[in-house]
Amino acid sequence: MKSYIVLALYILDVTLCLIQIKKNRPYAYMATKPLLMPLLCAVYYAFLPEHLAALPHQKYVAVALMLHTAGDIFLLFPRSKSKHMFYMGMLSFFLGHIFYSMWFIKAPVGHNRNAAIVVFLICLAIEYLIYWQLMLGPRKYAPMLLPYSFGLCFLATSIAYTMGQGSPVYATLISQVGIALFFFSDFCIMRRMVRLPLFGQMMVMSTYIAGQSLIVLGMLLMQI
Repeated sequence: MKSYIVLALYILDVTLCLIQIKKNRPYAYMATKPLLMPLLCAVYYAFLPEHLAALPHQKYVAVALMLHTAGDIFLLFPRSKSKHMFYMGMLSFFLGHIFYSMWFIKAPVGHNRNAAIVVFLICLAIEYLIYWQLMLGPRKYAPMLLPYSFGLCFLATSIAYTMGQGSPVYATLISQVGIALFFFSDFCIMRRMVRLPLFGQMMVMSTYIAGQSLIVLGMLLMQI
């Protein structure tokens, strides 16, 4: 029963956060956004089988989501007034991706090197696309965005590393869809940074939240 109460609180905060974006209420949005990742972390531990919760690799999820919470808070500051906060947020998210990746590498869910290599090669192609879009095109901006994107690619590769070796394939695929949505959300932010926006804040946040939720759901399904 407690786990479903935690899940309901997470869904409520997600709903309120997206409503504030739609209604253009920045202060209410600032109140709901920092709660998203702590509540998602609580959902993870609430649904995690009790005998698995104390295993050493589980701490990587909590650290990753706390770093992403810090990133969410740093990104609430307007970039026009504080670029340092934006880069601190980027660093927090990058480190969070590394800790997420450590879970997929260390968790005893089985590993598949061939799947990881295939996804790594796909990520290299995506990296070239980002490089071409952000740095080789007519607007040569934001050279710090490309190193950040390598954190996402490392995470995608580490998720693929769990493909079909002791854990359900669908669980890995769910987490891969999650990182794809996360990547799309961040790509929208990158485009906005170089003054070539694709979508507004509603698309950025909805794909971000869905991506985080699916990554965590995949983790849980790998262990059930």
